Amino acid sequence: MSISMTAPASTPTSTPAPETATARPPAAEVELSYDATVPRTLVHRASIAEVFVTDSAETGEETFAVAAQLPRGHLIGEDSPSYDFTLLVEVVRQAGVLVAHRHLGVDVGSAFIFRDLSLRITAFEPLRIGSRPADLRVNMVVRTRRNRAGRIQGFTFTGDVEVDGRPAMRGEGGLLILSKTAYLAMRSRRQMPDNPGFLLPRFTAAEPCAVGRRDARNVFVTQPVADGEAGRFSSQLVVDTSHPHVFDHPLDHVPGHLQMEAARQLAVASVARLHGLDPYSLSVASIGTDFTDYAELDRITSLRATVEGFRSDEELGTFTVPVAVQAVQENTVTTAMRLEVAQWS
Repeated sequence: MSISMTAPASTPTSTPAPETATARPPAAEVELSYDATVPRTLVHRASIAEVFVTDSAETGEETFAVAAQLPRGHLIGEDSPSYDFTLLVEVVRQAGVLVAHRHLGVDVGSAFIFRDLSLRITAFEPLRIGSRPADLRVNMVVRTRRNRAGRIQGFTFTGDVEVDGRPAMRGEGGLLILSKTAYLAMRSRRQMPDNPGFLLPRFTAAEPCAVGRRDARNVFVTQPVADGEAGRFSSQLVVDTSHPHVFDHPLDHVPGHLQMEAARQLAVASVARLHGLDPYSLSVASIGTDFTDYAELDRITSLRATVEGFRSDEELGTFTVPVAVQAVQENTVTTAMRLEVAQWS
């Protein structure tokens, strides 16, 4: 299967009906509000502080625009001079969930199971933190898949992200949508591991400086070690279920954005060690993910990275280093990720 996004337990099980089709102005002319965030249940968050999207509109047939605002200060963003990649991933996730509930009529109690997600930075400069919080606009094209009764079973999307009116990122992905009952039935059939969760080792996280982080609370991998062959490194996933951003509400699996952030940290540390670079000068330029199975909380997750050589990226005006990362549980690859690490500060 893959990762899922389910609403907090307190979430109601109904949602507003899809908006009635009316004459719409061109997408570029649709104004969005940044005055307040949307209800947290519409983006599957328990904490109001973790909601970043503020408005949305249907701009055409299967096209939507979503507004969001990024805070200049956030636990996962630390005190970096630029907006953190993980926050951008979260904005894209929230945008997709909001469109599904507000515009496509998907029930709030549904589970969203991402099959794949690819994001690429198209310009780093718009991501610098300025004197005010950044206003984002996500423009999406959505292709739905429905059953014979008309219920949405999933959709694919493509889109781009503008930061204060400047293009900064583009992405695409695909997901499945299950009812709460179907999701619980599917998860109840999972094979329990031989070792109960409370016997899992308590891994020690790497030093923040090794992975390009500043706050120890945001380090989710052990110290990377060389695997013998040049360019190969490995670490263990460090799971902190009390983290207020990653585990905003209880989950029954390792969330996808935690795996992506852990892959980012292993990739940065590996590129820095292999090529003699400062981890703090490295940023993720792109990430592509294939979620093939659930990563379970009661199993050890190993991360394996393979680092390649330098490549020139004319669009970004810098070099990038491709890194392939696998998340493995009990000899099974649960997630395959492909990242590009760039030097930018």
